[in-house]
Amino acid sequence: MDGQVWIWIVVAIVIIAVIVAVVAYGRRAKDAANRKRAADLREKARADALGAHERSAEAARAAADAARAESEAERLHQEATDKQKAAERANEASQERLRRAEELDPDAGNRSDTNSEERRRDRDDAGDRRERDDERGDEEGRRGP
Repeated sequence: MDGQVWIWIVVAIVIIAVIVAVVAYGRRAKDAANRKRAADLREKARADALGAHERSAEAARAAADAARAESEAERLHQEATDKQKAAERANEASQERLRRAEELDPDAGNRSDTNSEERRRDRDDAGDRRERDDERGDEEGRRGP
């Protein structure tokens, strides 16, 4: 073999070695970059998971607050209904006393009919309020909590 052939063989081997070294170095650099990206993604995933957990806890607190507010609203509505009924009973008792007083009063026949007309309207108004309250109660029952 000639000296020039040996030179070409050595040059080819050196070129192949350089190519292998460049590829190996490139692969290591790529692996290192991928490791860094994977570490960054894991860190972001942990932060996202923590944020999701915090939002879930906030949602649970908001739901508990809403349930408490709803319970308080129901209690206040019941209290208002009870007070309204008590007021209506007191009004009815007052009207009954006035009616009995009119029955007992010997001069009741001499009074004008305007007072009796006003009492009749008051009784009708009280009945209308009870019907509206009953209808509201039915509507709330259909709506549910």
